[in-house]
Amino acid sequence: MSGDAAKRAVAKYIMSKVLQPRTNIKSFGLGSGTTIELAMREKDIGLAEYLKTNKIKIVPTSFQAYQMVIDNGLEDQLTNINETPMIDLHVDGADEVDENLTLIKGGGGCFLLEKTVALHAKELVIVATQSKRVKQLGQTWTKGIPIEIKIDSSKVVQCDYSHNAPEIKAAVLKKFGGDEKKTTLRQAEKKCGPVVTDAGNLILDWSFPTEAKLDWKTVDEYIKKLPGVAETGIFVNMAKSAYFGHDDGNVTFIEAGKT
Repeated sequence: MSGDAAKRAVAKYIMSKVLQPRTNIKSFGLGSGTTIELAMREKDIGLAEYLKTNKIKIVPTSFQAYQMVIDNGLEDQLTNINETPMIDLHVDGADEVDENLTLIKGGGGCFLLEKTVALHAKELVIVATQSKRVKQLGQTWTKGIPIEIKIDSSKVVQCDYSHNAPEIKAAVLKKFGGDEKKTTLRQAEKKCGPVVTDAGNLILDWSFPTEAKLDWKTVDEYIKKLPGVAETGIFVNMAKSAYFGHDDGNVTFIEAGKT
């Protein structure tokens, strides 16, 4: 079975075991990534139809998620965290999940709003394939931890592209270690220069030392205090549960506070 089979398995499980049994969901944080996209696209999974039938308000976490709402004719149900500051349920993907439900997110570059929506949600549920489940972060995800760096768009029109990436990189490497050569600004594939996020910022991918047992809460807090940092792709103590699809169609899960 293909990788899509594992994504399909976990998407169907979430629909039947997490979403459909609940009758109190009035607002929904729509995550980003391939598993969420598949759940919205495939009619036999039925996420889009579920949201439409129950007239659930939708808070998208990215331009990709926003476009999924539009493509499925759900634009009348769009809302945001200003209009809906408390979201009943947020379902999202992850690049890596450890046994403590600490996440690395940001491979798609959407983690600033993903974390913002998660902070406004009563419950964050993660859906992923079994390959994303690890004992220690960095086992399978080798692209580093993303750090979103603010850039002043008003200066760009003056051809001033200055930013704090070099200083941030130096500070993080000095404090926690990592691979200097592999810690770089993320480069775009279909434009010249670096990736620009939905918020108009840059992404520094920190190649962290996977052999070190880092306190991820401390790491996250330290990096976010550095001048010029908007957010990190480290999610600590935010997910209530994570569900993992397997290639054979089975689904396993982790719940916060349970081993």
